[in-house]
Formats: sequence, C-alpha cells, structure tokens
Amino acid sequence: MKNNKGITLTSLMIYVIGMLIVVGIISTLTTFFYKNIDISEINSDTTTQYTKFTSVFSKEINTNGNKVIDTNTDNSQIGKKVSYIIFSSGNQYTFMQENNSIYKNNVKICENIDDCEFSWVYQNSSYVVNVSIKTGNIDRTGADAVKYTIK
Repeated sequence: MKNNKGITLTSLMIYVIGMLIVVGIISTLTTFFYKNIDISEINSDTTTQYTKFTSVFSKEINTNGNKVIDTNTDNSQIGKKVSYIIFSSGNQYTFMQENNSIYKNNVKICENIDDCEFSWVYQNSSYVVNVSIKTGNIDRTGADAVKYTIK
C-alpha cells in the first residue's frame, strides 16, 4: 500500500477556490457597509467641537448658586461678531467670529464654530439661557436653539 503524505493537486485547487469564495463574500459585505457609512462625518471635527462646548457649558449651568450677570452680542463690525455671557461664578464664555472659536475666560474650548449667540431670560424664578450655535452640519439656531435652565 502506498504512503499518503501531503495533499493532492485536486484538494489544493478546492482549498484555493474555497478561500477565493470566502474572500469575495467578505469584500462584498465590507464594500456594502462602507458605502452606507459617511466617512467624512466620522472624520469631521464638528461633532467633537460641539460636544466639547456643551459639556463645559453644561457643567457651568449645573453649578449650584450660579446666576447670569450679563450677555451681549456685538455685530457692529462685519466678520467680527462677538457674543458673550458672564456668570456669577466669574466665568465668561465668549464667541469670536474673527477666529470662529469659543473661549471660557481666556482659554479656547472649541473652534470651527460658524456662529454662536448667547441670550437669557429670567422667568418663573429661574434663568433660561439660550445658546444659538451653528457649526458644520449642526444647526441649533432659531427655534432649535439649546435652552438651559438655571434654578
């Protein structure tokens, strides 16, 4: 009887064809998923900048005993809009259109902001702070402006 060590040419061809079919299926599925994902949005810094601002600003809003001292928006110079809000904690948030950034005191907390405007109203014994912000594909202006309530 003959010693059967190794693989035959036929079994090798079957293995290669089987592997080609598996690789073809995986590449088809991968292509399908990549076409359905907007890679530019994932790589965009827009969401990161908006999230940084909202997390820092929310922390300020949730500080006990914090009140709004003043807000103002200066549109007098084209391309140099400045909007700010000052809290009783001593922190000031300022949007400068000149460099499309928002600052907390003198520290830049986010950039690539197209537009931002702070305003507030005192109603029902609490401060309601409105933040209209626009950056990239995030547009929270007008009726969609973010409202924070300080009690």
